[in-house]
Amino acid sequence: MKKTFLYALAFIALGLGSGSLGPTLPTLAAQTHAEMHQISNVFLARSFGTMLGAWWVGRWYDRVAGHPLLALSLLASAVALALFPAMSLLWMLLALSLFFGLASASINVGGNALIVQVHGERVRPFMSTLHFAFGLGGCLAPLLFAKLVTRADATQLLYWTLALATLPVVALTIFARSPQVQARQEKTALAPLPIATLALFALYFFLEVGAEASVMGWYYTYASNRGADKQTASYLNSGFWAAFTLGRLATIWTSTRFKAIHLVLVHLCLTLLVAISLLLLPASPMTLWLGAIGLGLFVAPVFPSTFGFAQQILGLSGKVTGIFLVGSSAGGMFWPWLIGQFFAAQGPQILPWIAVFDLTAALAVILYLVSHTNTRKETHTKAMPLLANAD
Repeated sequence: MKKTFLYALAFIALGLGSGSLGPTLPTLAAQTHAEMHQISNVFLARSFGTMLGAWWVGRWYDRVAGHPLLALSLLASAVALALFPAMSLLWMLLALSLFFGLASASINVGGNALIVQVHGERVRPFMSTLHFAFGLGGCLAPLLFAKLVTRADATQLLYWTLALATLPVVALTIFARSPQVQARQEKTALAPLPIATLALFALYFFLEVGAEASVMGWYYTYASNRGADKQTASYLNSGFWAAFTLGRLATIWTSTRFKAIHLVLVHLCLTLLVAISLLLLPASPMTLWLGAIGLGLFVAPVFPSTFGFAQQILGLSGKVTGIFLVGSSAGGMFWPWLIGQFFAAQGPQILPWIAVFDLTAALAVILYLVSHTNTRKETHTKAMPLLANAD
């Protein structure tokens, strides 16, 4: 349990960094003299760094002691957070965002891979605990910004506070003993990975995380363009993260009661309904709050539950987790960037339109995966008696 608590702290730090970008996006645009379509490249750079980190770093968690690598990644994340307010040129901000993405990828892959090494087949509720911790960190960052927003140095104080909060986790990780990786290496080396299934999972995460990252990154700006003032928009963003955190907390319990794939399908459908309501209902304070809370609450269980489903049919290693995060990082890179390109011309409704498209497509992909997996199991089951008779 000590290791689970440590990884949860690391994911709180990860959430703090992820939750800080949305409410500070207009300030970052102002300090770099960038237009809205230009500042959206921050998502591109950060997610590209995450994609590179997931692809390159992921497999190292299957080969070496994980805690030194995780501690180094947390330290790199803290340094990047501290430097964000000092970036006065857009290219410098983009380069730093890429570096921050690399560090975030290592924390994300490391936490997911290490928790599987510790708990094995019983990992689902513990993995849900990690993702709850991420949501908690993501909730705290915009809430802190909402308290500071009236100050001229609000962005600087936010990023410096988050950087300092990460340092104790670095120290704890350095001195904690890493879990053994040898048994996991031997297990994953027994069978080749199914390329088509991995590709479909990567596509699914590209779409699902694309919707999730779009809301996380743009809801503050969406609410502002729908008439909310800065503080209200900050509280709406915090409301999304608070609901997201509550949803992740509930997943710890539901993961022990329901099948992972059932949680994925139900919550994808509910999230899609909320996104559609933002298109159909007229903009009002109540609509904005219902959208923020509904999207956060219903989308929260989807990502960890999909990992639970993947663990059942593939098994999770650092390499597999890295491949999944390549897909999710690509989605987190492309879709928020696309919104930025059309936000000024098409208006704030581009956000729910993108969310509806991504969620619908993700639902179609996961349904195909479920059907394909069930068909393969049935074929395997029918083939077993024939093989037995042949013997």
